[in-house]
Amino acid sequence: MIVQHVKELLAPLDLEASKQYTIKVKTNAEPYSDEERKFWRYQSRFTLEFCKALEEALPSELAFMSYNHLTNDLTVVRR
Repeated sequence: MIVQHVKELLAPLDLEASKQYTIKVKTNAEPYSDEERKFWRYQSRFTLEFCKALEEALPSELAFMSYNHLTNDLTVVRR
């Protein structure tokens, strides 16, 4: 349930052409809305489910490498 909701709130990822790179994770929820608060609550309290949603939201040519919840950095590599 949390994974699906995070995927709905996740803004499109800003992709590059390099082999490995880091992306700042953002939400598409309205600023100061309940949805935005939920997104960041999931990020801070349900980190495993949040990471699973990030992994599932990635295009098939990218692989999840790591997520730093303190700096909100998602690192991915091209397959």
